[in-house]
Amino acid sequence: MQEIPLIGIVDDDPDIPAALASLIRSLGYGAVCFSSAEALLSSKDVDRFRCVISDVHMPTLSGLDLIALLKKRRPDLPVILMTGRFEQGLADRAALAGAAILVTKPFGLKDLMETISRSVRG
Repeated sequence: MQEIPLIGIVDDDPDIPAALASLIRSLGYGAVCFSSAEALLSSKDVDRFRCVISDVHMPTLSGLDLIALLKKRRPDLPVILMTGRFEQGLADRAALAGAAILVTKPFGLKDLMETISRSVRG
């Protein structure tokens, strides 16, 4: 039996991960939600994630910080960044950090789901 692909979701606003997790599960993937990058990094599931979706702006570790730490542990793990506060140069910093894509909230679910599907397929 094939294991269901697991997606990690990080956002300090609890409504965002809950909504994304529901959508992701409806597409046949598993989802685990975290309120901080530190919580995701200390999760027993971090090595099982096929993709991570993270907010950029969080209180302690940002989404960009999270990418840097994940790349040391799992260099090929796709990370999708999302932001509600787009700022000059953020797309460039996200690309340089290795983000699979940067989406602006509110974002189109079609683009996000296509990126998740590509990430899970590898």
